[in-house]
Amino acid sequence: MEGMSAEKSGKESVSNEKANERTYVSKADIRKNIRRIRNGSGRNQCNGGRVQNSKGFSPNSFDRVLLDAPCSALGLRPRLFAGEDTIESLRNHAKYQRRMFDQAVQLARPGGIIVYSTCTINPGENEALVRYALDRYTFLSLVPQHPRIGGPGLVGHCEFPDGYIEEWLRPGEEELVQRFDPLSPHDTIGFFIAKFIVGPKDAQFGKSCASS
Repeated sequence: MEGMSAEKSGKESVSNEKANERTYVSKADIRKNIRRIRNGSGRNQCNGGRVQNSKGFSPNSFDRVLLDAPCSALGLRPRLFAGEDTIESLRNHAKYQRRMFDQAVQLARPGGIIVYSTCTINPGENEALVRYALDRYTFLSLVPQHPRIGGPGLVGHCEFPDGYIEEWLRPGEEELVQRFDPLSPHDTIGFFIAKFIVGPKDAQFGKSCASS
């Protein structure tokens, strides 16, 4: 009986260990779930949804707009939660940032300034946003920044395995933005700055603002 009891106890112990293995959740996963519950659809869970129009401010309300956009934070040091981003999540950040930039353009009056910045080194959230801005809003122009400490932006494009092509800066535009790399001699975190001046907005843009 004692032998059978010991064997049964041993089997239960092995069974419990296997059950524990199946239900084990790492501390990193626990922290990630807590952040998701606390912050909602924030960093790394962005779905690229539509940003609602600003309430309380009319179009052309500001001379200067600073858009320090939520981003993937790939330039931070140290990266405490590395490995959470995917190509899809990075693209979703870019979608969300473009919609925020659309709002910034509406709020900045002609002759005004828009500064766009992130703390990421991901070109899709930096140079690709600049390409989007200049192509969509022909009345926007990049302007030099003073002081200039960072390096030039990235020129060209990137083609992904699924065929998606991400357009970056064109020759001559790279010196009008500032890209800071953690590996640069300046020993900074990675971040990016672009400065735009707002020219006269055409009538068609005003109509699109009113209907959006």
